Amino acid sequence: MRCVTLVVMLFAVLGRMSAASAAEPLPRPQGAVILTITGNITQMNAPGQARFDKAMLETLGKASYTTSSEVSATPMTFEGVPLRAVLERVGALGKTIKATALNAYQNSIPMEDLQFEPILAMKVDGKVITARDKGPLWIAYPRDAHSVLHDARYDSRWVWQLSKLHIE
Repeated sequence: MRCVTLVVMLFAVLGRMSAASAAEPLPRPQGAVILTITGNITQMNAPGQARFDKAMLETLGKASYTTSSEVSATPMTFEGVPLRAVLERVGALGKTIKATALNAYQNSIPMEDLQFEPILAMKVDGKVITARDKGPLWIAYPRDAHSVLHDARYDSRWVWQLSKLHIE
């Protein structure tokens, strides 16, 4: 019982820390904007938008995994920022994330997909990705960790050259 109480207290403290982080004003980007988030968000640094440069995204944490994808015969290592952390930072409130690429490709991602811990990859196999090679951001899922992700529905949600998220 005592252990359960300690765990509950720990989660309460962590929850307050996360809420405090989201309540801090979102700074303005100092470098080139690589991601713009609009829609149902509570934190903005431009009228109706949250804009991020690479450095701002990198402050939100790091995640990586090696997994297969529909575009490669061999597993690749994806490194980036947890999508969940980005959405928490802007106070996203909604059920759907509309992801848009530089070439105007769009796909809707249900918030339920956050259970799989997708990331906004900025590196693949140790190399920074540019617009020429699916960057600067590429939504990646840990495909090999969950058999359900081996499906065309999820493959289409790997939006590369990601530039915008709209929360609905």
